[in-house]
Amino acid sequence: MVLPYNPLNNSTLGLVTGDLMAQQVDGHDTSWSGDSALTLATISSLSHGYSLTDLMDRYLNWYQSGEYNNQNKRPKKVGETTFFALNKYAHTKDPFNSGGRDISDNGNGALMHITPVILYLRAKYGEDFILHDPAMLVLHQVTGLTHNHPQSLIASGIYALIINNLLQNIPPVEAVDLAVSSSYEYYAQHKIFVDHLSAFQGLNKPDLKSVAENSLRTSGYVVDTLEAAIWVILNSNSFKEALDLAKSLPGEPQCVMPLVGALAGVLYHQELIEGIDDPIFEPVLKVLKIAEQSHNFN
Repeated sequence: MVLPYNPLNNSTLGLVTGDLMAQQVDGHDTSWSGDSALTLATISSLSHGYSLTDLMDRYLNWYQSGEYNNQNKRPKKVGETTFFALNKYAHTKDPFNSGGRDISDNGNGALMHITPVILYLRAKYGEDFILHDPAMLVLHQVTGLTHNHPQSLIASGIYALIINNLLQNIPPVEAVDLAVSSSYEYYAQHKIFVDHLSAFQGLNKPDLKSVAENSLRTSGYVVDTLEAAIWVILNSNSFKEALDLAKSLPGEPQCVMPLVGALAGVLYHQELIEGIDDPIFEPVLKVLKIAEQSHNFN
């Protein structure tokens, strides 16, 4: 199957590739994680329009029956916050109150599958979507389906602006600087967020690219993941180099690799064509083909 180069295809193939490499690090050679599965679920849902209930129903189908997994088996590993949110939704059917709101509910799960939402909003509202309150509300609502603490919401916002800037062909260092400064300006205006901006001080510096590799924290914490993934992108010049660098990070690099794959896919899409004929990508290509026909992402 031939797919056109576009941000949704590029970022999704990048994320899945990074996820598969991460699973090899974890000793699982033939399956991807919930990061890829929930990304595909998000794309499938948004291909039919925006519905929080439909999104959560699809997430629940993944959790209960393995839909969007490449082996059609129930996931063996589900993040604690996502697990809590899905079980709560299964009982209440209320997507507005399913996501965790405690400081401990700041894993990176929602960040990993938020890229399609960013591209959906960019297609609908344009490059200045941050100026549109309904767009930012959607970004935060989808993040909050599973991870509804302000830190997770801010992380999605910063990441969204980085993706948006990269798609305007702004060089990575400048793209990150602009995204962080714009995010601080935006979130400082909202009482619910302002007290949590200090968690992102590691990003709010002019020399992030020069930070020592051994000072990075590669954990499942959303702020650690975002900072490490950005650092990798700032210090690499190709898709392969980005994932190899991510893989070499100390700690738990597998927590970072799918997001690095998504970012690198946006930047270095021409390298992604190799390998997508592998049968393992068939479910991904099928979802992306439907998304292309929907015109909801471009």
